[in-house]
Amino acid sequence: MLLFFLVCQSQLFSQEKNDDFSSLKKHEIKIDAFDLAFLSTLDVTYERVSANSMSYGLSVFFNFKEQGGYTENFAVTPFFRFYFLNKEDFGSKGFFVEIFSKFASGNNIFLDSLFNFEVEDKKYFDAALGFSIGKKWVNKKGFTFEISLGGGRNLGLDENSPEFLFRGGFSLGYQF
Repeated sequence: MLLFFLVCQSQLFSQEKNDDFSSLKKHEIKIDAFDLAFLSTLDVTYERVSANSMSYGLSVFFNFKEQGGYTENFAVTPFFRFYFLNKEDFGSKGFFVEIFSKFASGNNIFLDSLFNFEVEDKKYFDAALGFSIGKKWVNKKGFTFEISLGGGRNLGLDENSPEFLFRGGFSLGYQF
């Protein structure tokens, strides 16, 4: 009888808490709104929730201007995120720490010398490793807003690549 009571009570609490991972929305598509609005670039990201408080994804970056705020013209960035300090036990929202790798090509600008102001534009391709931190908010309909900031270092596969890189932005998305 006691065993029956404990099983029934645990079933009632599990239904109230709604902690079934399979019922969560596991996919998200988002666009970096800041880059698109102010820098003539497009950064599209797919993220998949894989387990409690963890996700992975891929960002693809396109730069539509040769000269601008970025040296990269094209980049692919796979990443892994760990969410923490959520009010719920799991899900892809709240504060996160992200580790990423980046594979980018672009044009890096070099000054010929300190006193000679001739500019030399050199193409490059390089890979990088880095980390970022951020926070994501999700409303009941599945729309998301995310801010993040981070950076990394290129591995030096190409002597023309910049030494450091930036990752971050203000993204709007939708979970499904």
